[in-house]
Amino acid sequence: MYPNSISFVIPAYNEQDNIKRSVESAFNFLSGNFSDFEIIAVDDGSKDNTEAICKNLSSQYGNRIITIRHPQNKGYGAALRTGLFSSNKDLVFYTDADNQFDIREISNFMPYIADYDLVIGYRKNRQDRLIRKFCAFVYNRLIFLLFQLDVKDIDCSFKLFKRTALSRLTIDRDEFLVDTELLIKSKLMNFKIKQLPVAHFSRQAGKSTVRLHHIFSTLRDVVFLYRKLKLSKR
Repeated sequence: MYPNSISFVIPAYNEQDNIKRSVESAFNFLSGNFSDFEIIAVDDGSKDNTEAICKNLSSQYGNRIITIRHPQNKGYGAALRTGLFSSNKDLVFYTDADNQFDIREISNFMPYIADYDLVIGYRKNRQDRLIRKFCAFVYNRLIFLLFQLDVKDIDCSFKLFKRTALSRLTIDRDEFLVDTELLIKSKLMNFKIKQLPVAHFSRQAGKSTVRLHHIFSTLRDVVFLYRKLKLSKR
């Protein structure tokens, strides 16, 4: 058993085909490795049965699983904001509900978290379409040029934070800038960041909710963040 307590945050939007497996995988891993843990499932205004499934899981597993629902869809960043800042354990981890990661790889992160503020994953053998990998490459280069953020895989949703670090961060934007925003702010605060490879799997159920318009909204949010941070330095 690890001596730390941990909060496990899972944002979900229309993930009825994935959320049960995602939560149960998290529960099985955490119950075997942490004596004190919580799983926070944030249903971001889903229009399918995600909410009902989460509530059933909460009833089944008791207060180990906390379900929070947004009455309307607010966005990925908003869902993470709700989950991360509702947590209260020593460590805070988040991943997506689509089961594209093996959450047992948290074990590889634990030896480093004592010496780092964040331990973040980067996808090895990323199982996405070529166009999506190309867009990710361009985006990572753009963020490096604008913010000098030298991270291999900014949007890899497999990140572990110390509570002391997370409590100093904020999430201002509601959509898909959130990974970038958290890492840039961590860099500005001189947080120590460790990067480790994690396995990545193709989505086996459900559909991705990322759409073309999210690319443009993310670029808009990048401009917002750049202006905000640049003006704060004046």
